Amino acid sequence: MLVIKKFQIYFLVILFFSACSVSALNNYSSKTKELSFYSNSKLVEKLSFDNPKQKHYLSMPCVSNSYTIEEKNNKYGKLFFEYIDLDNNCIWTGLANGFFETSLNYELKLDSFEVVENIDINNYTFKTYKINNESYLSVVYSYYTNTNMFLLDYEGKFYTKLLKELKPNYESKYLNKKRFVGNYNKSLVRKNIFENYFRHERLKL
Repeated sequence: MLVIKKFQIYFLVILFFSACSVSALNNYSSKTKELSFYSNSKLVEKLSFDNPKQKHYLSMPCVSNSYTIEEKNNKYGKLFFEYIDLDNNCIWTGLANGFFETSLNYELKLDSFEVVENIDINNYTFKTYKINNESYLSVVYSYYTNTNMFLLDYEGKFYTKLLKELKPNYESKYLNKKRFVGNYNKSLVRKNIFENYFRHERLKL
């Protein structure tokens, strides 16, 4: 009986920290159409969507909770967001951020793709790319244990706002320069069938 109680307590602790790990990054509410960004368990910014186009994706047994959001936002311009939560028994076969970059480069058929800004803060990575030697594109990466999120910000406006919340002295060098115009809408979860971005690890007995 004592063993069962200990097991129940252990299970509840795991469940609690699993829930915290997700909320520590972001929460999207389809009711309010808001995407909340957290850092050190504190809310730092909210992204309000106007008319989001949300799609859900599955890749069993690794992903049961994944979605993308596309929108031409009235305030921030064109945005693309992907949320991926891997099962505990699954692993990425490489760096998730690197897979997203490779997918961007391939799907947009870019001639050149150069990182000109790379800032790491807590569980966030902010990157701005120089595209085809003439325009700029920004991406916010966020991650925690098995959860990864990618926010593609064509105009760089929300990217800059969120970064300034985390780093108040930040000044953008690329916000007012020519921005890249494109249409990326591919899900890494959907592409995993062919690309093998992540895989299931069998438990060793």
